[in-house]
Amino acid sequence: MEKPMDVRKFALDFDLSPFLFCTDSVRGSRIVRAAVDLGVFSRLAKEPGTAEQVAGSLGISVRGTRALLDGLTALQLLGKEKASYRLLPIAEALLVPGSPDYLGDLVQGSVLDQEWDRLAEAVRNGGPAEGVEAVERQKRAEEFFPLLIRFLHVVNRGPAIAAAHALGAGASHRGLRVLDIGCGSAVWSLAVGHADPEARVTAVDFPGVLAHTRRYVERHGMADRYEYLPGNIQEVSLPESEYDLAILANILHSEGEAKSRRLLGRVAEALRPAGRIAIAEFLPNRERTGPLDPVLFGLRMVLNTEEGGIFSAEEYGEWLAEADFPVVESFEIGSHSPLLVASRGKK
Repeated sequence: MEKPMDVRKFALDFDLSPFLFCTDSVRGSRIVRAAVDLGVFSRLAKEPGTAEQVAGSLGISVRGTRALLDGLTALQLLGKEKASYRLLPIAEALLVPGSPDYLGDLVQGSVLDQEWDRLAEAVRNGGPAEGVEAVERQKRAEEFFPLLIRFLHVVNRGPAIAAAHALGAGASHRGLRVLDIGCGSAVWSLAVGHADPEARVTAVDFPGVLAHTRRYVERHGMADRYEYLPGNIQEVSLPESEYDLAILANILHSEGEAKSRRLLGRVAEALRPAGRIAIAEFLPNRERTGPLDPVLFGLRMVLNTEEGGIFSAEEYGEWLAEADFPVVESFEIGSHSPLLVASRGKK
């Protein structure tokens, strides 16, 4: 029996919340964007320095540099000892160009801002703004997608590790055959693979996405445990009764109700009798009055999709029952919403 892999090598070694605050806060995002534009993080990656030293290296004012460095310190991205500033692990991992998890371009770009600028028109139309041609939307999506994968790979690492634990991967369930639907970076199945060294994964997504998936799988040392099934998740042929676990993480919201129900039925047929379906999603309450993050995500679905939306745990439970997976458990995984795990139950 193979020994479990060290999950610490997969887990983040810093608290992600300061960076998430910066992505959601106007002031925070502008401060980090300015620091990225000016090369502050690259400069401090070489060695710590005072405001005078950093300003001298970058050819910018000492007064402005000191205020910016203090702002970054207050945002918990830099450490300050006496008059010298240094990168904290979160900035070193996410904001230094060349890092595998670099996300400086997320705050540096204006893609997210541009989306919300179109909200009124999207609400008026009930979908993506009519003034934006489908070809243009596709082009923008293709340009942004690699960045989105990087962002989600970082944000979801902690919840994915917690989900693997909740699923009993490597403990009560060993040697899992896993189907990762709409896998993206495969962060959720990679966490299962770290917990269960005997697990094997089939990753399903568009060919262009799987090119990125392969790099993440190789980076985490699991190339020999993955196989790839390219295609549209609604159309790709799935083998019957082949898998122990199907993961649908942050994919159903973009499909909408009708396609999600159809997909769950297809996935159910691909699972063995004791198989389980794990759903990680934005879960509002049934009245759509909270929690805040899932409800606001519903507006992003109006901005970016023709049919996507947010659905409650009760609604997913009804759809899973239709697919003959009536037993649904909920597990807290340190995310905005709990993990839903469905099974057929005892027959």
